[in-house]
Amino acid sequence: MIKFLKLVLLIGVLFPDNSSVSEQLSQQKININTVSISELQESSLSFNQADSVYNYIIKRGPIESIYVLANLESIGSKEIHILKNNFFIGIKDESAFEKNRKKSNYKTERWLSAEGNSEGLSELWLDTYYEPKDVNLMNYDDLMSLPNLSPVDAVAVLKQQRRGSISGSFQLKNSPGISYWGYKNLIDFVDFKSSESSKFHIRYSGLARTIPITTNPDNDGTISELSNTNNPELYSKISVFNSKIKSGVVYHRNMGESNDVAIKKITASLEGVQIYENIRLDRLVAGYFTASFGQGLVFESNDYFSPRRTGYGFSKRAVGIRPDLGRSSQYVMRGIGLQLSNSFFRGSFFISKHPRDAIVNSDDSFSSLITMQPRLSYGINPDKGLKLTSSVNELTWGANIRLSPIIGAFVGFTFYESLYDRTIDPQILESITGGPDIDYSGDEYFGTYLTNSADPEIMAMYANTDTIASPIWSDAVSYRRLIGLDFSSTISNIVFQGEYGRFLLNDNTAAPDAIVLSAYAQFNNISILALYRNYDLEFDNPYQRSFSNYQRYKTSIFEDTYWLDDPIYGYLYSGTPQPQSEEGFYIFSRFQVHRSVVGYLHFDTWSRKADLAKYFRSVLTLDIRPAFNFRINLRNKWQARASNDFQHASPYYSRESRVRFRLRMSSFNQMELLFSNSYTQFSPRPRLTDSPYGADMNVGSVGSPDLALGCSLIHNASDNFKIKVGTLFINGFLWYFEDTDFRIFSEEFGAMHNWISFRFNPNPNLSLSLKATHTSGAQYTTIDDAQLDSGAWINNPIVTSNGINYRVQIDYGI
Repeated sequence: MIKFLKLVLLIGVLFPDNSSVSEQLSQQKININTVSISELQESSLSFNQADSVYNYIIKRGPIESIYVLANLESIGSKEIHILKNNFFIGIKDESAFEKNRKKSNYKTERWLSAEGNSEGLSELWLDTYYEPKDVNLMNYDDLMSLPNLSPVDAVAVLKQQRRGSISGSFQLKNSPGISYWGYKNLIDFVDFKSSESSKFHIRYSGLARTIPITTNPDNDGTISELSNTNNPELYSKISVFNSKIKSGVVYHRNMGESNDVAIKKITASLEGVQIYENIRLDRLVAGYFTASFGQGLVFESNDYFSPRRTGYGFSKRAVGIRPDLGRSSQYVMRGIGLQLSNSFFRGSFFISKHPRDAIVNSDDSFSSLITMQPRLSYGINPDKGLKLTSSVNELTWGANIRLSPIIGAFVGFTFYESLYDRTIDPQILESITGGPDIDYSGDEYFGTYLTNSADPEIMAMYANTDTIASPIWSDAVSYRRLIGLDFSSTISNIVFQGEYGRFLLNDNTAAPDAIVLSAYAQFNNISILALYRNYDLEFDNPYQRSFSNYQRYKTSIFEDTYWLDDPIYGYLYSGTPQPQSEEGFYIFSRFQVHRSVVGYLHFDTWSRKADLAKYFRSVLTLDIRPAFNFRINLRNKWQARASNDFQHASPYYSRESRVRFRLRMSSFNQMELLFSNSYTQFSPRPRLTDSPYGADMNVGSVGSPDLALGCSLIHNASDNFKIKVGTLFINGFLWYFEDTDFRIFSEEFGAMHNWISFRFNPNPNLSLSLKATHTSGAQYTTIDDAQLDSGAWINNPIVTSNGINYRVQIDYGI
């Protein structure tokens, strides 16, 4: 006791000010926000534990509480006690922007190079990362645009706002009904107070690549690729933004396109401005913008088809009016978009005028709009002399009014009208079908060929040949009008959503319609989504992007480019973003069986309206974590069309199995092994024999096994330099995520594919990346005899294939 009093007296003499005592004691500890791995190890943490803590702080920015490290799998209560005794929470001299930039590096690398349907959302997510919004000022749309946030989670946050100000993560985590998964995905995007002054940020992205792009990973679909390393895809984007203002310019040219048809976009928007006490200007956009409402059944503007898009998880929609800095070139909006809202009302209004690519008939009408990648002005065989690019002018205007009487429930009404300066007259035989062989012409086989059973979908194309007069555009001679009604209701942890759409016609014929209905239930360890859709055959809406497995015109003559007047007309199927006409039921479930085991189930059964063919698709996935740094992913898919219908012309059955082993190492290094095996059995193909009546029909009745083996490695050589490398052996069909690119391979005779990428961050604001790929196909021959240009004949000529592609990208932000 005497020794203790002497110690207290000594401290009082040396440090008479109590604040000096705490300051001196803190100096004996180390600021954990500036700590090194060696200093962490000296505190009795293992190397893996020290590495996890260090990388967590480096990637996500300074921490405010030692207890957030308990989220790490390797850190328990014992380690937290060690950290408290050896470290203190100090403030690192960083701006808010630098903190958010560091945080974004952890998750947003793939967003910088996002393509297709997710691109508009990736731009939004990046903006929110760089300039987080005050969670107290976010509305339903702001919350629902974020990844992996369900309507249940969004409504929970809105209810917490009604309780009072959300001043920290504690209140946010305790929002009534929010899931742990939803909270973890939301916390990185929000702040808890409004910034008094929001600085302007500049972000630049530049890209050049020759890697083919596709958005449909199904092995029974058409794969259209164009490889031209001398004319690569180019993409440049500059955006300037803060919390209220955003502007940007875009230049995009698809691989194989000329500069004359490249898309150039300019946009500017004013956002989040309180006009009156209870009315907020969500966005006023001038220039290029996007518009999306409801379930995407009536109106959503983009060029890309995304299979099985539910609006949950990562398959979100950028709902409402938003500036467009994406790569779309066909269904783009250029004009003015306005969106106003309060807690009860949201109104969205837009008007746009922009040329469209279309197949023009000889009488100056047009058969159909067409989405091409690349956009070739006169096609591949420009014999007809009719221009495809920007050949039809379209003026589109519309509105969406949404009423929300209570939190979590709303009903919306959508209307749009598209006006054209040419009449809509689908002349399939006169303008589209044909082919180079007059003895084997598509004109003869259209609507009659056994395996093109979806041709009725072509015959149901929308037509409008009666000349009209429009009070808003004197050049209009034809139109397309649709209306829709959508709703959403969140009751406790269950969400009911739906949308109904219908054409507006001047004649007395029955107007085609479509409907999507869904129910979603969310619990702690399981979530279930059930979805029903029913689209009329004549519901030919070019702005429809609702749930579907396949694109419109699948299994029609549009797939067979040798039967078309120009092979580029094949993009009527392979490039369309519209879903096919179908009726079906889909179920998705995520079930966390154990802390280390998560299962996913996708089950879909549907009937195609064109020929009443029955389909089913089932995918079962298991993510298993036997150890903290080791993951096993098991995925099996079963898919079939008319497998039990012996009278159907083209049934098939497909089974695909994939196993991935992933080892996570220190410094975020990672190694992955892939094994893929699939088997597809399909019906005989009459086109491969003499005729469907008198010849042997065995061709095509056997299965086609596919096999792939792969290995990839991620190595962080330093905090500023990352290397990724991978190699694949492919025999048959394979879909594969290669760095940030999605690839599809179809190698009947086998091939080796190798790729390597480098990512370098010379300073906190600059990122440079380079990727190169090489595909070497096996030697093969399918020709018995061939004649050279010199006239000489050779037997069994061998064919080899080698392809080299590259990608160069630069990203800069301040």
